[in-house]
Amino acid sequence: MIAYVSCHDDLCLVDRLKASIPEAEYDENELIRLDELAQTAVLTSQGVPFILSGEEMLRDKKGVHNSFNSPDSINHLDWNNLKAYPQVFNYYSGLINLRKNHPAFRLGSADLVRKHLEFLPVQKCLVAFHLKGHAGGDKWNNIYVILNANPELRTVNIPKGKYTIVCANGEVKESGLGEMEGGEVTVDGQSALILHD
Repeated sequence: MIAYVSCHDDLCLVDRLKASIPEAEYDENELIRLDELAQTAVLTSQGVPFILSGEEMLRDKKGVHNSFNSPDSINHLDWNNLKAYPQVFNYYSGLINLRKNHPAFRLGSADLVRKHLEFLPVQKCLVAFHLKGHAGGDKWNNIYVILNANPELRTVNIPKGKYTIVCANGEVKESGLGEMEGGEVTVDGQSALILHD
């Protein structure tokens, strides 16, 4: 399975977000939150992640779907975006390193996925899953990934215990951003929360 949210022969992610949620075009912070949330889904999914070049710096193609015959003004990578949005680049880098360093995010077989991955109860515009039992030989025992696309915060129930937060509010830090008690946990709007014990 290949996981992706944009590719070369369709809208790039920023253009897709602008087309899907027109009001996001005028709120740069929302656009960044949604961009990061989408790539969190890709990079924490099982299978092979695929990222279009330039996504890590909020590339756009001026709304052109299939730009194979478009000029450089549409297809170029604007390297100024890297300076303008370093937080997006750092977020992507953090997710890529998290995936590389933790085999739970790349189990490699359907049997291992069935054994170690379970989804938490469904909520509108929210997906949450649990990678359990040192999945794939991971050093982390239980990993919870919660993706909240709602504009408002949501709560999700996880088992009681002490967890280390590694992703929250547009920041990824494998060594930890802090700790959180289990039970009812809150996830900010349009953001991801990843934690482990």
